[in-house]
Amino acid sequence: MTQTHPLAEAAYAFFSHARFARALSLITIGSALGAQMLRSLLGPAGLSAVFIAELLLTAAMLLARRRVVKWSVFIPVSLAVFLGWLVLSSVWTYYPKASIAGISSQLTFTALALGVAATRDTIQIVRAVGDVLRVFLAASLVLEIFSGVLIDTPIAFLGIIGNLMNGNGIQGIFGSRNALSVIALIALITFFIEWRTKSVTRELSIWSMLGAAVCLYLGSSPVGLVTLLGVGFVAVLLFILRTMEPAARRGAEIGVGIAGVLAVIAVWVFRGSVLEALSNSGPLQYRLALWSEEWRLATMKFLDGWGWTGLWPRKTQPFTVMNSGSGDVHYSGLNIFLDTWLQLGLVGLVLLLMLLGIAFTRSWALATAKKSEIYLWAPLVLSTLLISGLAESNALTEWGWFFVVLIVARTSAELSWRRTKD
Repeated sequence: MTQTHPLAEAAYAFFSHARFARALSLITIGSALGAQMLRSLLGPAGLSAVFIAELLLTAAMLLARRRVVKWSVFIPVSLAVFLGWLVLSSVWTYYPKASIAGISSQLTFTALALGVAATRDTIQIVRAVGDVLRVFLAASLVLEIFSGVLIDTPIAFLGIIGNLMNGNGIQGIFGSRNALSVIALIALITFFIEWRTKSVTRELSIWSMLGAAVCLYLGSSPVGLVTLLGVGFVAVLLFILRTMEPAARRGAEIGVGIAGVLAVIAVWVFRGSVLEALSNSGPLQYRLALWSEEWRLATMKFLDGWGWTGLWPRKTQPFTVMNSGSGDVHYSGLNIFLDTWLQLGLVGLVLLLMLLGIAFTRSWALATAKKSEIYLWAPLVLSTLLISGLAESNALTEWGWFFVVLIVARTSAELSWRRTKD
């Protein structure tokens, strides 16, 4: 019988231990949500070093747990196909260096999210996300008070302008008021689920929800407000459907689905009138100008797109064409669907819609059929990313994409056809 080396046994015990998996999940989620802050503090090279170290630790953990991880379930076909097309876009890209960097970033966040999803169940993920967001939102409020009240000076390297007292919207450590508002809404959902599932004490849940609500309010983001209303509507629907009998619920869900499709068709048909009615909004005018230019450039590379970069490089065509007349620099298309069409063409957009559609359908089915309220987290967070994705591209890169992959992987683990077959 072959004797295992004591050092190998110790390494196996360390990397396969549940405490290591929990600690690594906290570090990984924290670095994903804090990527903007880490980039400001460490620079691009330092940020890359952090993620490389996390990838190595994740690989060691998965190697130690290889006998219990079912990768056929945790890597959905829809995700693999979309990523395959994304990587393939490097063949025809017009900016190979930027494309390689963008693809590497996308695959890194994907691998880290899959590592968390493979080793932690949904309640453990919600707890980890809640713990990280409590710290990050508290840090954001402290820094905003320090910048806007105590020293009355921006903290430029963190992107904090110091708007706490003038009502123009705070950014926290997330780089923009829109990002802060969306993350605060995800935090509010997470803290609510913790409260309903009694994962933390009642007092901690209440204070956490209050803090998230304050951050959402101080963000003063129109995107955050619209997203809040949309997610609130989705939450009400889910709670109503969960109270119905299975037979009645099926009919109600079909009715909701048909109404949703008709609403989308109506908005598309009357999009001119809708945009005209909203055209007095400054933020919307800003986006309409960008979307018009995106549409023009996307149609030039209709099927395959210009090549993936994720976040837009500053000095690369065709992205420099879309800088606004005011001198602002766009780092994304401010719409996940147009942004994907621009970079990956119509084929990439269809693959993204399939990926998101399957994930949302699975998460919705779990939320309405399962008794535990933990299953509400995935559809509500995914709804937050999709609704805000109409005016921001956070869901395509870094922390937003990390959450998308987490939800895709966990819902696949619960409802994959391959799981049923096994």
